[in-house]
Amino acid sequence: MSRIRLYMDEDSTARSLVLALQNRGVDVITSLNLNRLGYTDEEQLTWATEKCL
Repeated sequence: MSRIRLYMDEDSTARSLVLALQNRGVDVITSLNLNRLGYTDEEQLTWATEKCL
């Protein structure tokens, strides 16, 4: 069984959502944590698929 991993950009990084997911064992990283704010959705998706898979 694979573990759930999420990369969330600034459009969906409500702190309460991130914390709730992390408290339930979901591996969540955010564009804020990685200093990747302001990138387009396409750039975020490309980065996430290259770095997180």
